[in-house]
Amino acid sequence: MPALHSTVALVVCRSYEPALVRQAVGRAIGLLGGIDQIVRPGQRLLIKPNMLSAHPPEKAVTTHPALVEAVIEISRAAGVTVAVGDSPALYSLARVAAASGIAEAVARAGGRLAPFDEEEPMDTAPGCLMKKIVVAREVATADAIISIPKFKTHCLTHITGAIKNMLGCVPGLKKAEMHYRFPDNERFSRMLVDICRSLPVTLHLMDAVTGMDGDGPSAGTPFPIGLIIAGLDPVAVDSTACRVVGIDPLTVPMIRIGQECCLGHADGELIRIVDEPLNRARVHGFKLIKPRMEVGRLIPLPEFISRRLKNWIVKRPRVLPSLCTRCGACVEICPARPKALTLEKGRVRIQDHRCILCYCCSEICPSRATRLKRGFAAGLLAKVLGI
Repeated sequence: MPALHSTVALVVCRSYEPALVRQAVGRAIGLLGGIDQIVRPGQRLLIKPNMLSAHPPEKAVTTHPALVEAVIEISRAAGVTVAVGDSPALYSLARVAAASGIAEAVARAGGRLAPFDEEEPMDTAPGCLMKKIVVAREVATADAIISIPKFKTHCLTHITGAIKNMLGCVPGLKKAEMHYRFPDNERFSRMLVDICRSLPVTLHLMDAVTGMDGDGPSAGTPFPIGLIIAGLDPVAVDSTACRVVGIDPLTVPMIRIGQECCLGHADGELIRIVDEPLNRARVHGFKLIKPRMEVGRLIPLPEFISRRLKNWIVKRPRVLPSLCTRCGACVEICPARPKALTLEKGRVRIQDHRCILCYCCSEICPSRATRLKRGFAAGLLAKVLGI
């Protein structure tokens, strides 16, 4: 059960200048009781940033290296050994860490990069959708985990933050298998909550200095928010970030389910904000992605009609030939069986009847060539329905 109330630190940080970030991270951790409340001397600490794919830090696709470096320094001063790891959706950890600046930050601060190459099954918490999950061995053997998510929009889950960041503990293409097993947003979000419940995460410290709006999590636009958002409760951290940018947290399935499953608090009355007041921290103009909605919830239709109507209206991945480099990343990550995407005669082809609408291809496309679109008539009907 979560505590009666959750504390979330909202600390202003307007730039990634290292000294400012170090001060803000230290303040956020101090407001939550200090690093000694989060790790103990001699522990093996795993730091889990968002390292989705190989982009430079100014693109706002990955956690900024300045935060990673600051957390390593503060943690090592508390007497722990530090590994930094993730399972990128595209390319190796070494390549993504180098492109994002995280490799250099880890080396400077005295940490160790930890590829999630080896797998280990792990029991989940009681009451989870899955009895076991497969995680990286570095995750299973860590005494404590500090998560450093990046706040961004997300084409499937609406936002990505503290809860969603822990999916990266699942190694390699097994993440894509999760999309195949749990293709709808409700069950996928429940799976994310179950993973978060089952791992020894002691702190969620969100990089919201510059977030991403629009077509996140990789094809959107960097958006200045100017905050570090930290807490021990991932539901409270995510719901507070949503309130900062003008999203109702309970419209995000993983936040609602996280509260229902007692992972944490989404109710603003049960969240104590410290440092910067929420009304001063709010930003305007953040462009949202409308969550994928079930037509049957809006219109009382028979299930078979509702299903067909939804399949016609829903946004589907489409490849822009002018941007596509034919790298094949979208084909590789597609979890559908058989695959919905194929690379034929130098062109990516999408077979809609096989697509499970997980949007992995759009999420990881390095050239931003895969976009989510509706047909013209379907788009008109969607506008009428407001979805």
